[in-house]
Amino acid sequence: MNPELQRNLWLEAAPFRLVLIAGLLLLVFAATSLAPIGLATSSGAALALYWFFAVLWGTRSAALSVVAEIRERTWDGQKLSSIGPWQMLWGKLFGATAANWFGALLCLPFILTPAWRDQGPAGAITYGVILLMLGVFAQAVALLSSLVLIRRNTGNWRLDTFLCQVAGIGAAFAYYSLWSSIAAFAHSGNQTLVWWGHDFNLSAFNLVSLLLFLVWALMGCWRAMRAELRFANGPYVWLAYLVYAAIYAAGFESWISIQLQTRMGLHPAAVPLALAGLTLLASTYSMVFLEPKDPVRLRWLGEQLRAGQVHRAFVALDCWMLSYAAALMVGLVLAALWATTPLSLSVLAMLGFLTRDVAIFVLMRGLAGGKGDFAALAVLGALYLLLPMILRGLGLSSLDPLFIPATGNHAGLGALAAWAQGIGVMVWVMRRIGAEFTSR
Repeated sequence: MNPELQRNLWLEAAPFRLVLIAGLLLLVFAATSLAPIGLATSSGAALALYWFFAVLWGTRSAALSVVAEIRERTWDGQKLSSIGPWQMLWGKLFGATAANWFGALLCLPFILTPAWRDQGPAGAITYGVILLMLGVFAQAVALLSSLVLIRRNTGNWRLDTFLCQVAGIGAAFAYYSLWSSIAAFAHSGNQTLVWWGHDFNLSAFNLVSLLLFLVWALMGCWRAMRAELRFANGPYVWLAYLVYAAIYAAGFESWISIQLQTRMGLHPAAVPLALAGLTLLASTYSMVFLEPKDPVRLRWLGEQLRAGQVHRAFVALDCWMLSYAAALMVGLVLAALWATTPLSLSVLAMLGFLTRDVAIFVLMRGLAGGKGDFAALAVLGALYLLLPMILRGLGLSSLDPLFIPATGNHAGLGALAAWAQGIGVMVWVMRRIGAEFTSR
């Protein structure tokens, strides 16, 4: 048996705790069975308790599975053990949440009995699988968030645990219509959704999407655990996820009016490519904020490139670097498709500001250390919000393209200003990294 899973089962699934959970559920179901008709039902109480055990409490347990080891100073010893990343992942994900799943599984029969009666065996089994997947998905997202924040080494473990718990709960609520009630689940089966120009059953589409995102969440946990245990991660899994996310987002281009595309003179491939670009843009900003930006690693990458070791540098790239490169490539293609429209210059300006913003994150990390990412957010807030407000107050709103992407007659000025700032900050970063290591 997985030793990490066994250890967590001994710690979390203590007989007294399990008896306490079972007794609580017994009292709740007894009370709801005796309640007046219309006041409460056993199935409704069971669904609420499932949400509490699997999502609300389960995400906290998953987020604490590694954070608690760090606080108790036992994590370093575990990292030196012979347990591999995959075993460690399953041991933490299902061992730390064993008591949560004990309570959640006890709730399932009370939830599925009415579903079996109203929707038949197939509907009840499908609904049960959805509930299980949503619980695992929420806990996996919470664990993944905690592993990402651990690499940042903020030391604010209580705040980090809360944020990871919120991330897991938010992931579960993204598919709330699937599991809020059996009636909502049945209703979604009568609705359709257009994706890549084809009609799909909404319930089936959400179910497949949930399964795929659950797989990606588990893959992310595995890669984050590998990084925490000092295993090297290649770039290919993250690149595959970027391709998947871009294709998934681009498929919703049918929501944008075809008449709008025609009136603006847009290329048919421009809208899905724009949606993919926005997805990659969001990925770049999120990963450059979350991932550490070690100057030693950046200098090493530069040395490998100068030495002609391109493949060695490529396989060592961080996720934020890959996301930035993908967003840049998609943006350039989009600008080429929109070459005959003013939107082309706006896209180029957006790419220039993206380059500047990424460089600011790297620069602030070097200047302010662990507080650098929040310092970078403050700088970006000043550039995107405060300075344009000041300019407008002074009657100089025509200078807005210097700080935010613009359209129309000022798009060309905005593109030049954006790339000038982006290249300038990048040169500043490279000189600072070089000077820092020269001084050593």
